[in-house]
Amino acid sequence: MNIEKNLILVKGEDQTSKIKYCKYENGKYIINYLGGKSYKYNYNNVIWLRDHNEVNIENKVIYLNGKALNGVEKLIKFESYIKVIYKNKYTQTVPKYEIRVEESCLNDKKSKNCFEYFKEISREIGLTIDGSKNFLEKQYDKISFISPNSVLSYYLNPKDIKKNNYNDTMIFPFRFNLSQKEAAEKALSNSISIIEGPPGTGKTQTILNIIANILLQDKTVAVLSNNNAAIDNIFEKLKSNNLDFICSVLGKKENKDNFIENQSLRYTDMSSWEINYEKLQKLKQDILNSQTTLDNMLQKKNELARLRQQYNDLNIEYKHFLQEYIYDKTEVNRFKSLFKLNSDKLMNFVVNMKLSNTEEYKVTLKDKLINLFKYGIVNFKIYKIPINELIDDIYIKYYETKNTELTNEIHSIEKELHNYNFDNEMKTYSENSLAIFKNYLYTKYSKNNERPQFTQEDLWNNFDDIMREYPVLLSTTHSIRNCISTNYMFDYVIIDEASQVDLLTGVLSLSCTKNIVVVGDLKQLTNVIEERDKIICNDIFKRYELDEVYNFSNNNLLSSISKLNKYIPRTLLREHYRCHPQIIDYCNKKFYNSELIVLTESNENDNPLVLYKTNEGNHARGKVNQRQIDVIRYNILPTIEDINSIGIIAPYRLQVHNISEYVSGGIQIDTVHKFQGREKDIIILSTVSNTVNDFIDNSNIINVAVSRAVKKLIVVTSDFENTKSNIGDLINYIQYNNLEIIESEVSSIFDLLYKSYSNKLLEVLKKSKKISDFNSENLMYELITNILSYEKYNFLDVAVHVPLKMLIRNINKLNSDEKKFVLNPWTHSDFIIFNKINKMPILAIEVDGYKYHVESEKQIRRDMIKDNILDKYRIPNIRFRTDGSREKEKLINKLNEILK
Repeated sequence: MNIEKNLILVKGEDQTSKIKYCKYENGKYIINYLGGKSYKYNYNNVIWLRDHNEVNIENKVIYLNGKALNGVEKLIKFESYIKVIYKNKYTQTVPKYEIRVEESCLNDKKSKNCFEYFKEISREIGLTIDGSKNFLEKQYDKISFISPNSVLSYYLNPKDIKKNNYNDTMIFPFRFNLSQKEAAEKALSNSISIIEGPPGTGKTQTILNIIANILLQDKTVAVLSNNNAAIDNIFEKLKSNNLDFICSVLGKKENKDNFIENQSLRYTDMSSWEINYEKLQKLKQDILNSQTTLDNMLQKKNELARLRQQYNDLNIEYKHFLQEYIYDKTEVNRFKSLFKLNSDKLMNFVVNMKLSNTEEYKVTLKDKLINLFKYGIVNFKIYKIPINELIDDIYIKYYETKNTELTNEIHSIEKELHNYNFDNEMKTYSENSLAIFKNYLYTKYSKNNERPQFTQEDLWNNFDDIMREYPVLLSTTHSIRNCISTNYMFDYVIIDEASQVDLLTGVLSLSCTKNIVVVGDLKQLTNVIEERDKIICNDIFKRYELDEVYNFSNNNLLSSISKLNKYIPRTLLREHYRCHPQIIDYCNKKFYNSELIVLTESNENDNPLVLYKTNEGNHARGKVNQRQIDVIRYNILPTIEDINSIGIIAPYRLQVHNISEYVSGGIQIDTVHKFQGREKDIIILSTVSNTVNDFIDNSNIINVAVSRAVKKLIVVTSDFENTKSNIGDLINYIQYNNLEIIESEVSSIFDLLYKSYSNKLLEVLKKSKKISDFNSENLMYELITNILSYEKYNFLDVAVHVPLKMLIRNINKLNSDEKKFVLNPWTHSDFIIFNKINKMPILAIEVDGYKYHVESEKQIRRDMIKDNILDKYRIPNIRFRTDGSREKEKLINKLNEILK
């Protein structure tokens, strides 16, 4: 019979090709087979279908139960059945619901255009891998079909992000914190998610927990990176928990050969992993019960870390306050009643005094009575003290009181965590999670005594079977498509170090997965593209009229996907576990907008930041600085006992080479680029150059270099402290934290003091009937904070109503009128924008009321005096009138002018 026009199922099996003819008589089917035999079958045992139509499969891929079928010639539909006819004439008949036919997303004009752009780049910039030239070109030429369910389909033509229905209870066998939990939840609930992983925030731990939850769904995952070190780290972590048997390490030819040749014949012993049903249900319930409490305690740990950081910052700032501004605090406790107040009320009192006690208005009896009941001030002699002296006294007491309050809060949370026995509870939770995961693996694998063995041919022909047996695949991004069968789709791909993955290889990874988790950090090192390749690729890009997110020269995989759609779920891993708080705080304030939560601890005897400034002279020749090498040899290394704890970093390979010639073995010496992903207790950073250049001052390089140090960072550098540079900020940061005396005529900004004051001032003004008097300043404050929220300015901050006498340290430059003006307790700068790293002011902003300034010659003269003073101390100044326009544009231009 014609198998393309008939489908005859006998007792559920397709016998069409074996049948000569078939007829129905007297309630029975009579079937004559090709061999000559004839049989009668009851009506219920035979299904004979003749109504058919051929399914168009041109440029399409057929999936049978999720597995891509290769070599299909025809697909014929018989009612609720599909007959698959292969090119080798083998036929297969299956229920219609088991077949899925997909049309390539490349049939879409926009997607096709974008893919052709990458394909052309692959032809123009070759990459040699495993001895194969133009490796990427060959990979792209093999792709004729891209599944509409792949992440690449979305990437080429973005639409709404597909959500996944994930309602199972998550497990965390490798411990977790709140950010890591959030990242894992988003990864499993969305087809695309981004995990931003600053240094020391546990990216690997997060990836491992995601892997465990993917496998619990009987799904597959490939973990990729641009380098073997990152995926080796994942493998070693799994191996330490006896879980490496679920992994295949593929990619390059050597890895594939090694996998085939070294397959284990038997499974690891999992007999102790079995859990009976009752115990398993109890473990799951225990996890559910402890989750809420653990989450709450993790919040407490984060709050404790914030308090400790605030305590450290406050104490350093207080020492600067005494060193730079207050020289005699012997009279500070003369009014006992006032100093029984908490820090909040102390600052509230300062605000009220400044608002009510002006040159035109003195404190009345009514004010004194209000202060008596509100603040308990029984001694009215307080009002006879010059207000500037009184406020200075209160500021000192504010620091001391705030210190005590923070200490009490810290002790309270420490006690709560201790009573809860946090470490033990987290350990129990993780062990229970691991037990559930291992029981799943026992159930999956224990049915077989011997492990299936695979051949090289299976990598192409039976890759689904390999992935069922080894559901975690580890590979590099550029090799992933070279080790899977045609049109195979992973359930998940996780790409680590994605900022170092170029778009060309990244796109290959997106083509073979239904879901992706992109992990990386744009503030660490990114991929490097040769200038020659940039020129070629830019010319190609111009011809395709694509969005900037696809520009190969200007993007890596992480930056491109980050810009693709603002609604792509992303999580910043905030909890930091590596560096001493003072070391990572530089990176936190400079690069991460103070969003990191530092969970490492410090003590008073620590000396985590050390600075060696080399003498002036021509010691730096190109990419080598002999003077800095000598300082490392003779001044630094002799003071360190454990040489194995040391890492020496330099931006240039030549400096690294020269240092290695002088330094004995045991000390790791390398470039910043080679040190990413590593750490050492002590890092010595040699900046090499005597002048700042774009390479050594690159923010990503500085961020990576600093964050390699666990306990101590030693910077050997030329004198860049007065330059507008990242290295200059690092030098100033070290000097500020080490309380070094810096020759400056301007005081540092007392950040925490002014923040407390400005917060209280805004709070009081909002309740005041005179709020209209301050409307223009309120609007300017909102404008400034909005501009400073831009990533470009996230190392800057603003202080409100900074008294000039607290800003100007040395008044010897001033004439008598100017001195009087500065020392007047009511003269202040409306806003000071300052560098959060070194606390130094960079711009003063004044808001001028139109009517007041037009009609008041006195105010105009005051403004001129203030401007002259700021000029003498080289503090840039800008004024805005309340009837002005384009304030945002003007302020941004002024900031850019100052910072360039």
